[in-house]
Amino acid sequence: MPTFAQFKYSMLLQRLRTLFSQSGTRSKKMVINIAASFIVKGWMGLVQLLLVPLTLACLNEYEYGIWMTISAVLLWIDSFDVGLGNGLRNKLAEFVARGDWEQARQAVSTTFIALCCLVLPLAMLLLVVLQHIDLYALLNVDVQRVPHLSLVVQMAVGLTCLTFVFKFIGNVYLGLQLPAVSNALVAAGHTMALAGMALAQWSGGLSFLGVGVLYTAAPLVVYLLAFPVTFMWLYPRLMPRMQSVRRGMLQQLFGMGVKFFVLQLAGIVLFATSNLILSRLCGPEAVSPYQVSFRYFSIATMLFGIVIAPIWSATTDACVRGDYPWIRKCLQRARMLLVGLAVLIALMAFVAPYVYPVWTLGKVAVSPALTALMAIYTLVIMYSLLYAHIIYGFGTLTVATTVTAIEAVLFVPVAIVLTKTMGVHGIVLALILMNVLCAVTNRIQVHRLLNGTAKGWWKQ
Repeated sequence: MPTFAQFKYSMLLQRLRTLFSQSGTRSKKMVINIAASFIVKGWMGLVQLLLVPLTLACLNEYEYGIWMTISAVLLWIDSFDVGLGNGLRNKLAEFVARGDWEQARQAVSTTFIALCCLVLPLAMLLLVVLQHIDLYALLNVDVQRVPHLSLVVQMAVGLTCLTFVFKFIGNVYLGLQLPAVSNALVAAGHTMALAGMALAQWSGGLSFLGVGVLYTAAPLVVYLLAFPVTFMWLYPRLMPRMQSVRRGMLQQLFGMGVKFFVLQLAGIVLFATSNLILSRLCGPEAVSPYQVSFRYFSIATMLFGIVIAPIWSATTDACVRGDYPWIRKCLQRARMLLVGLAVLIALMAFVAPYVYPVWTLGKVAVSPALTALMAIYTLVIMYSLLYAHIIYGFGTLTVATTVTAIEAVLFVPVAIVLTKTMGVHGIVLALILMNVLCAVTNRIQVHRLLNGTAKGWWKQ
């Protein structure tokens, strides 16, 4: 006979399952997730802001610039799932909307096993390649100032590869239209890193190697803990298992996922190579002001992302049900938000000269021109993302994939020329020029999709 404690535990578990499984209306779920995401992302934004001075307390400006460059390169690994994560997000939203939980489990199982098969050879290949690369020459780093660079990179790559597999849990929650939970997992990783940095600072500080291990190990620990909670307690019918893996499902995930992968890869070329180009042409010190200004304005991007994150999977749900008026109404409200955030960005640019010295402990100087350019870049990115999330929900990615690939090809030569001419300001100007093209085509495609005039590659 169950004890009272066991009974209470069973009731609590049932309530959690009911809460997370409750479908509700699409708009209601969006409102709940947006409200929850404001809390979660608000905390995550605060954590990211606090991580900058804590990291700078352990590292000097030179080391901090190197770590930001390494972090950008790790994005290549973190996104190398051939689009399977985003393919899962769309397919899971589609299957759940139809009430087909068996195919939903097949999608989850196939994605997990495919990621496991990808990560082992990828990790081994990267570690072998790193043994034969002169990282000091590649990143323009002085070996006397950072003696353990190769070890730091190898440890970071190994831990990131493991995280690469288990972070698909976040895509599961996104497909279930629960972006707040996905955000909470990311926030928990940052919080663990912050706690580790604070504890290290209190006990005497961390070395460059220690910072690298802490930053990359914290997210892995969170996802490892989230795995049993998600698939054993909340969603046991989605538990990955070998007998649910389907070759046909892999083809479905790849069909859409490959396009997402091209988008991810092109985005990484734009963002990650910026740090490499700056480090190579201007030295690691130039990366620090670029990253500080980028992280400063990411506050506005984060606020915008809280609202538009649920739009992706909700648009997929609306498309399955043919509810296009809801998408138009959602787009109109998102535009109003964008206008308000433009005012916030202008205010942030105005007070930035007073914020930077306090925030970076006076170690990093950011010019007014860099602040202005980063503010413009932030607005362009948000405008583009507004329409991109609706396109992703429709699953019509051919135009976005093509345009983004063209941007990625053009970016490197344009960025090199402008950086040689204008320094760190040139790299931001190059980012603005490249992203304007995608912002324009995204807007055109969304209007054609909603008006029923999309034909040919605009509808693919």
